[in-house]
Amino acid sequence: MPDLYRACCRRLPHGSRLLLILPLLLLILPVRAEVVFKGLSRTTEKVVRATVVLTGESCSAPDARVRRLYRRADAEIRQALEVYGYYAPTIGKSLGREGDCWQATFTVKRGPRVKIRSMKVSVSGPGADDPVLSGREAQPDFAVGDGLNQRAYDAYKVSLAGLARRRGYFDGRFAKSAIDVYPGKLAADIRIDYASGERYRFGPVEFDQTVVEPELAARFVEFREGEPYDADQINDLYTALLASGYFQGVEVRTTPRPGPEPDVLVTVALTAAKSRTWTTGVGYATDTGAKFRLDYRNQRLNDKGHQFEFNSQFSEVLGGGAVSYRLPDGRRRDEWFSINAGYKYDNPEDSRSNEFRFGLQQTRRRGVIWRETRFIDYIHENYRIGEERGTSDLIVPGISWAEQPLLLTGRPRYGRRLNLKLSGTDEWLGSDTAFMQVETGAKLILPLGSNARLLTRLEAGWTIKDDFSDLPFSVRYFVGGDGSVRGYDYKSLGPVDADNNVTGGANKLVGSLEFDARLFGNWSAAVFVDSGNAFNSFSDMSLKTSVGAGIRWYSPLGPVRFDVGVPLDSDAPDAYRIHISLGPDL
Repeated sequence: MPDLYRACCRRLPHGSRLLLILPLLLLILPVRAEVVFKGLSRTTEKVVRATVVLTGESCSAPDARVRRLYRRADAEIRQALEVYGYYAPTIGKSLGREGDCWQATFTVKRGPRVKIRSMKVSVSGPGADDPVLSGREAQPDFAVGDGLNQRAYDAYKVSLAGLARRRGYFDGRFAKSAIDVYPGKLAADIRIDYASGERYRFGPVEFDQTVVEPELAARFVEFREGEPYDADQINDLYTALLASGYFQGVEVRTTPRPGPEPDVLVTVALTAAKSRTWTTGVGYATDTGAKFRLDYRNQRLNDKGHQFEFNSQFSEVLGGGAVSYRLPDGRRRDEWFSINAGYKYDNPEDSRSNEFRFGLQQTRRRGVIWRETRFIDYIHENYRIGEERGTSDLIVPGISWAEQPLLLTGRPRYGRRLNLKLSGTDEWLGSDTAFMQVETGAKLILPLGSNARLLTRLEAGWTIKDDFSDLPFSVRYFVGGDGSVRGYDYKSLGPVDADNNVTGGANKLVGSLEFDARLFGNWSAAVFVDSGNAFNSFSDMSLKTSVGAGIRWYSPLGPVRFDVGVPLDSDAPDAYRIHISLGPDL
């Protein structure tokens, strides 16, 4: 072979030599013999195959070794089956040769399965009063009457011990853990007692960083020294630090310290993130057509944590730009004071609007997931609604509450978002007119089976105003489009004037019900029904309804939706409309 290699391969590139000798290497590798198991499920066979040593032998193995391992295989099969509660299997087997290799076949009848007759799982010590260790998360997924599964038993013990450590019981141990098996009675008794030991408490938090002021870094810590330890709060701290934009590297170390008053020292090491980022993008939505986006953000103007942001989007129908300067305010990490300014244009089919806005905004947290925003905006607007043209100056104070959902996956199985907004103005504030508005919205995602979801959406708005015709375009309600009532054009629903131009309404009501089922991979299909309209009084409310179906692709940038909506009105302008949109489900 060396002479052949030198003669044929010495002038070939190195990579080509490897390709040439690869078939020769495959020829000298040992060929594994065939070991066949019959009568087993796929999962059980996988465990049995991993236990039986004979399955790893090659065709060239010595006959004496093959026969010895063949005799041992019965005991190994029984040992593997006992893990799943089968203590009396019947095993038939044969060993022979086929060509240049031996072959073994095992026919297994598992027999009756041992079942759990009794089970007692308990936590003793201080952890017995912990609602988490006694709650649903700490319960095993097997019960009396189930077939014995020692793998599930072992996995549960690991899970329980891990949960206890996450709750701060670092000295916990299993005072008792046993499975008593009675094969003749096909019964097993399980006893587990986890002795938790004392629960550790949070100790001091030490920061190793020079990125921001120490007071700002400390705002991210939402637990206090002396409180019971909870690893979920450590994970929350890590996530919040990374999401802040201030830091690129976040390392949170926890060191349990035993003693008369055991605690956990928390050490946080931080490195700075790049302060300036530019983002550009192009896209398409049916409401707006082709669109272009350009954003800039300086997420760390100084060590006090001040931030500057510029966002812009341009399309034929909708666009504009806005700048925001915000600084940490209040006591918590997500409480801010912002100064905002921007320009926006909105050009649906029957109207035009050019809006300039300047405002102040303060955000506070209420409870765990609620955010309260107080604001006051100055709005200067030039608009045309149908054939009516106007200019408006408004000073609008308001307050809103929004539920901030937890971080969700690209296709969440469950989630919800609620919001409520109150705003208004009066002439004595310097506005051209007076009104008050109440807006609310809700979205809910519920799981259906293993692959399907139900998505619901509700939006409502109500305006208190004597003469609605005085209101500019920006505070009127219009309905229709990708995220509203599909099957209708963008902002094409609402009261109309004598020339059939949509003029918007004082109130709105929109609802949607959607069934979404996964097809394969990141693709799913949906069917939906949307209904809603804008109107001036509830006495003349006339809801428009559409039905449709669509395809979803859950891309790395978020869900991309392709929907076909069919309006149920006989006088609808289109028999159907295609809607393409991108954005999260909540």
